[in-house]
Amino acid sequence: MNWQAVSISTNRDAVEVICDLFMSVGAEGVQIDETNGIAIIAYYEDDDQLPEVVSNIKSRLKLLSKFAVDPSPATVSLHGVSQADWENNWKQYYHTQRITRHLTVVPAWETFIPQQATEMPIFMDPQLAFGTGTHETTQLMMQALETVVRGGESMIDVGTGSGVLAVAAKQLGVHSVLATDIDDMSVQVAKENLILNPIADDIKVIASDLLLDVETQPVDLIVANILADVIERLIPQTLSRLKPDGYFLVSGIYDAIAPHIEEQLHINGYEIVQKSQMGEWHSYITQLKEK
Repeated sequence: MNWQAVSISTNRDAVEVICDLFMSVGAEGVQIDETNGIAIIAYYEDDDQLPEVVSNIKSRLKLLSKFAVDPSPATVSLHGVSQADWENNWKQYYHTQRITRHLTVVPAWETFIPQQATEMPIFMDPQLAFGTGTHETTQLMMQALETVVRGGESMIDVGTGSGVLAVAAKQLGVHSVLATDIDDMSVQVAKENLILNPIADDIKVIASDLLLDVETQPVDLIVANILADVIERLIPQTLSRLKPDGYFLVSGIYDAIAPHIEEQLHINGYEIVQKSQMGEWHSYITQLKEK
């Protein structure tokens, strides 16, 4: 089977939106290449449907400006690759990486050799789901988890993707985790990654549009590393599902939208306990204050 690598050159602010665009058009894998500028690369079967797919991608790219997203330079290019090359190209960008003081993300095909006794591995094979653990937003969320987790908490991971944050939470001592994702493929990938991490074998993963299909008692923590344009819709959904003084950890927020998200958090009764930034990406540790 042959594949085409479709590449869009873009800027840091538009990375998440371009990734979402590719996946919405049926991408068979997405990678972020920062070798020469920023390029998002997606893989599609090289068949008679490809011209229509590329046309769809270009049309959606032009529409982004209507949603106040600047994807420039937004150059689209194609490069044919074999299936073997596709697999190797994807994996060559993904290696074991120490993310925080305690957490290290380990690709499932690599051997974990701890550097310290307290180092905790998170074994991942993200396949086509978002969440390799190496993106700035995921790193920020792991750091936030290390800051607030004391052990024994209950947690909901909204938009779990590969399940990387759910596993990280269990490694840090969270007692129970419910993980959700709107995408059935991501739900399956997350379940497969839980098998790679025995400490996470009791995590429940369900398909849900944010928290709409979640039925649970209020929890101590809600975490969400999702597209910025979805966060505003999520914030009010968290209020009835979080304990008084519970924590809402959120990332996926780029510079331009950060002030608006901060405003929405305050309007809904959240106090921003800590704000962190990596490059142009922001994360927040917020706490729901009892009125």
